[in-house]
Amino acid sequence: MTALYRRLLGVRFDDLPGAVRALHDVEAECTWIGRADVCRGGSAIARGLAMVLGLPPEGRDQPLSVIFMPSGDAEIWTRTFGVKRFVSTQWADGTQLRERVGPVTLHMTLQQDGEWLGLTLVGVRALGIPLPTSLLPRINTRETDRDGRYCFEVEAITPLIGLLVRYEGWLERAAR
Repeated sequence: MTALYRRLLGVRFDDLPGAVRALHDVEAECTWIGRADVCRGGSAIARGLAMVLGLPPEGRDQPLSVIFMPSGDAEIWTRTFGVKRFVSTQWADGTQLRERVGPVTLHMTLQQDGEWLGLTLVGVRALGIPLPTSLLPRINTRETDRDGRYCFEVEAITPLIGLLVRYEGWLERAAR
């Protein structure tokens, strides 16, 4: 089975920075480890929503591990920030990436320019019900290679609530 991101990007996959390409070239279970800083929104609503979605806990310089597990045409990502697990399932729907996080499914497109890979949110379903465009969160992601190390930045901001979560850090493939 061809890796999910390789299927979505086609020939453009080979233009990704080395560490980004290595992380997303998932054909068998693998683990990556690193560190991350996580900031959650300050309002009670933002914190409650982050908890319902199982988003990572707030904290600086947290140990991070990510297990990538191919499952048919999908990938299951099990991220562990400190001791808190955050699991999502990703799959392709035509040219779009879908990611299920708890009761929410994100619909995204992939962008890349050779220096980085990013995701743009184009739709959300909560409990199977599409959210109106006016309520869509703004999700900013950037994945790149710094000195051979995979580095990432993720930020989710909702229109009515503000910051939901922001996390950034790095990962390296764990020794086998």
